[in-house]
Amino acid sequence: MHLLLLSLGDGALPRFVAECVPRPASQVRIGLLGGVGRELLEDRGFATVDRFEFDDVDAVYLGGGNTFAILADLRASGRDIELADRVRAGLPYIGLSAGSVIAGPDISPASVLDDPTQAPDLPDTAGLGLIDEVIVPHAGGMLPAYPPSLIAETMRSFGDRYPLLPLDDDQAVEVHGSNVHVVPSG
Repeated sequence: MHLLLLSLGDGALPRFVAECVPRPASQVRIGLLGGVGRELLEDRGFATVDRFEFDDVDAVYLGGGNTFAILADLRASGRDIELADRVRAGLPYIGLSAGSVIAGPDISPASVLDDPTQAPDLPDTAGLGLIDEVIVPHAGGMLPAYPPSLIAETMRSFGDRYPLLPLDDDQAVEVHGSNVHVVPSG
């Protein structure tokens, strides 16, 4: 399993993709599953694909935005289960902010940062379960929308129920097999 879970900075992206897909960036096809951040991929020279079959892409990307709405859209498309299966089988997964949270076991801790009412039809808050921790993006307080007080409230409110992993915006979590590392990604 290969995951790159970004908070905001995409500095770790080129190396991660090159390790997982040893071809020039222009020959790497990344399937877009939702959320924002497509430009991060395109600015790095990757080919992005909106509608795709999992066999036709080299990696998948789930971007940022409202975590609850993005997960609801992913479930409504019916791609959530196949996505998790394909990633466990080796398809590289790139998540940005909400896409990083969704990779974990549950998205409930994101309720401090995002409005759950934006996804009224979401039946539960189970994430994809690709990692054991719940990523808490933007933990460094560099973005005005996510001040340190919100991150502290998230840690205080959910830290006893979930294994939380706060990430600054210049950090990412990289997973290869069972090896999980926080890496620079400025």
